[in-house]
Amino acid sequence: MSKIRTFYQNHLKKKMFNKILLLYSMVMVLLFISISILAYRYYEQRVVREQMDASLQELDIISISLNQQNERMYAAVQQIYTDAMIGDDLKYFLTHEYENFLKWRLNQYANSYRTERNSFDYHLRLLLKAEASIANIVLYSSDQDFYYVLNRETQHFYEQPRLSAAHQDWFERSQIEPWQYMGNEPLFKGKTSGESTPYSYVNVLKDPVSLKKYGAILFELNTDLLRGLLRDKLNNSSSRIMLITSQGQVIFDSEGRYDNTIYPYWKQMSQQEDWVDLEERSKVQLLNIGNTGMVAAAIIPESQIEQSLQTLRFSLIGIVILCILISITVTFTVIRRYSKKIHRIVFYMRRWQEGDLSKRIRMEGEDELQQISQSFNYMCDRLESYIQTVYVSEIKQKNAQLVALQAQINPHFLYNTLESIRMKAISSGARDVGQMIYILATMFRHLIKKQTFVTLAEEIELCGMYLALIQYRYENKLQVETNIEMSVAGSIVVKLLIQPIIENYIVHGFRTDDEDNRISITAAEQEGHILIRVKDNGKGIAQEKLLELRKALQMEAGAASLSSDSLGLKNVQERIRLNYGGEYGINVISEQGKGCEVTIEIPSTKEDWPHEERIVGG
Repeated sequence: MSKIRTFYQNHLKKKMFNKILLLYSMVMVLLFISISILAYRYYEQRVVREQMDASLQELDIISISLNQQNERMYAAVQQIYTDAMIGDDLKYFLTHEYENFLKWRLNQYANSYRTERNSFDYHLRLLLKAEASIANIVLYSSDQDFYYVLNRETQHFYEQPRLSAAHQDWFERSQIEPWQYMGNEPLFKGKTSGESTPYSYVNVLKDPVSLKKYGAILFELNTDLLRGLLRDKLNNSSSRIMLITSQGQVIFDSEGRYDNTIYPYWKQMSQQEDWVDLEERSKVQLLNIGNTGMVAAAIIPESQIEQSLQTLRFSLIGIVILCILISITVTFTVIRRYSKKIHRIVFYMRRWQEGDLSKRIRMEGEDELQQISQSFNYMCDRLESYIQTVYVSEIKQKNAQLVALQAQINPHFLYNTLESIRMKAISSGARDVGQMIYILATMFRHLIKKQTFVTLAEEIELCGMYLALIQYRYENKLQVETNIEMSVAGSIVVKLLIQPIIENYIVHGFRTDDEDNRISITAAEQEGHILIRVKDNGKGIAQEKLLELRKALQMEAGAASLSSDSLGLKNVQERIRLNYGGEYGINVISEQGKGCEVTIEIPSTKEDWPHEERIVGG
């Protein structure tokens, strides 16, 4: 763990390009490995599919050959039923004693009802001649209990022989399973063995009218000839081909390991899974041979598939390693080039940190690093220029401090002067003048405070002082009404939010010749917003000018210019949008000669305030 930490500290922590190279190398390794795995899986499936297709073709060839053989045996049996002379000849042979059969046949020949070709012997010998894989044909009489064995060389008649222990119930079994595994033990004692005939095809003989069973015909197959026939059909197959009965007895094994034995993996093979566990994990294909109950199987072991893919696997590994090396080498070369440029920039930046601004970066190319170098060179030139003008900047700063000091002195001088005038007016008996001067001084003191936000109550108080001055000026020709809900009195609002709207009314809407001028200011909370309404009964606004005013109020700040008559409304609108967002602002409703109503909508921002229900003034 310590070695990893040391490697990280020395080679990765402060070296960006090493991190990039490491990350890129890991990505490329994973990418090439993933592609190689996908390619390998694809070719693996392709090889398996090709081998399985080839095996299926071989199974089809075997199936066609065996089906043709079985059809010939089945056709021979069917001819016994379709040809009445042959059927009667065989039936009489199996249902009567042999001496009586010979007399019956001689009578038939004598009466010219039949010839040699109409006998079952001739018919069965033709089948033996046509089918080399049939070793013996055995006729069994269930009524007379005798066996008649016919082969290519001779025929034998066995009267009531003693059956072998393994074949006591062969006749009953044949009615369920026509294909029977007889093994190497003969059917009955004394029967000539001849060729190896462990497998037999049995067909039970019935009377076509009464359907009474009177015997059976057995076709004993020469498995050596059958195996040779199957080997001739296989074209150097890479798969293992087996011919198995429904009970698992192996008739043919291309490897010769399980001939004439029970296949121990028959149950696993019958499950038909994707991969089957036999001697080893294998792919298995099964094909039923007609209605014989036999199954042809093609087995492809996994080791055989792996062996066929070994060359591909080594090739893919070599290609992946080569691609990774080439990719990392090219990437390392490119990154090393850019790393040198970065190191050069870092070197000059350290020189600049030490105070040497005379150095300039020379960088080739037109990439981002060259642009960074130009920017730093330009910055260095600007810094040198700034150093030369620093004294001028210091002088300007001192002048600005002096102006600020004078600005602090002038308001106090004005306060003192207004207070002296007020006291002089009071001493002379002009109390109204003194009160007006007091209000004006208070307003001025409030206006020049360095505050951007005040409470709504303070804003209404300022508006009240302004309206008080107007009432003194016009000798009570103006009636004022304020109605502010206590829930919004402590809310924080932008300074000078309402006063410009009132001033706009005094300048443009106030009727100096009338005694019934009225203005009302209300504030209430509605769904988390504060609605402030300033309503008057003044001159109102003409319809054309009102449309122009509304359009200008909807524009962005600085996008349109209003006449001097509406600059106050535009200023309030812009400050609301800047502080609260574009969804808030003012709305103007007016009709010429019937007054004007201005509604201000802002969000509610709370502050502690005395617990009263409402502030009402007039």
